[in-house]
Amino acid sequence: MKLNRSHLSLRPTQHGIIFIAILIAMFLGSINYNNNAGFILVFLLGTMALISLFHSYKNLVGLDVVQSHVEPVFIGETLVFSFRIKLLKSVKIEQGQALFAQFDETTSASFLSGTSMRRADLEIKAKTRGILNPGDLTLFSTYPFGLFRLTARIPVKTQGLVYPRPIAGPIPTSLAGGREHGEKSDDRAGPDDFQGLAPYVPGNPMGRISWKTYSRGLGIFIKNFTAETGGEILLDMDLIKSGGVEEKLSLLCRAVLDAEKENLRYGLRLANGVNIAFDNGRPHCHKCLKALALYGSQGEGPWA
Repeated sequence: MKLNRSHLSLRPTQHGIIFIAILIAMFLGSINYNNNAGFILVFLLGTMALISLFHSYKNLVGLDVVQSHVEPVFIGETLVFSFRIKLLKSVKIEQGQALFAQFDETTSASFLSGTSMRRADLEIKAKTRGILNPGDLTLFSTYPFGLFRLTARIPVKTQGLVYPRPIAGPIPTSLAGGREHGEKSDDRAGPDDFQGLAPYVPGNPMGRISWKTYSRGLGIFIKNFTAETGGEILLDMDLIKSGGVEEKLSLLCRAVLDAEKENLRYGLRLANGVNIAFDNGRPHCHKCLKALALYGSQGEGPWA
């Protein structure tokens, strides 16, 4: 989006107000004492202030704001909104100096660095799942003398997607075993499918820990089954009987990440009627996590 005068507003800074007050006092004193040197100084400083207004205005007009893709995060992590401020060919490279960007007064301001293209990375802590809309982007500058603050309020359509916070815990799953999507199965890996124990690695599903081995003081191991290698599992929200909605979504979030890590083909079924067919890979993982993030909301976003 190209900045024009309709986006701009101008007001004096605290230093600017003090500067203007001093000029007025000097002007009144010069009149009272008929001091020509005082008049010259007041007019000289006043002219400098007026010229700084022109430079403040030219510092922002003509700049082009380009927004970048926002990577999804989990609750508790930080969303990074990146913006590029491009200098058009008709704009001198000296313009766009000492620029700061922020969304509102509650977010910290980011200094835009660079030459022909300035960049700002604005960070917002993700506190709830779903779509995070940061609001309008604000660019401001006190260039060149710090007497006036020029502000440009820019309506942007950028949004961030926040996944549920993954929490570890045992959850029941339906083994698909090649059935059509949506068909449940009560089959479980039997004794003949047990392959042995493997050392526990952080991130392994808690439900596969061999607690009997751990109780004997032999260490933490996980159980391996042939039925789980290259298998298909259905992660069904209705099978989780305990906990609230957010806890269930967090458990499913961890289950999706674990299934993706173990290269399983997995599907997802939510209580709101969302059914995602069996697959794996990064796009499929994102599709499932997005469904969990948007559960119970009508929002849509550019993450498909």
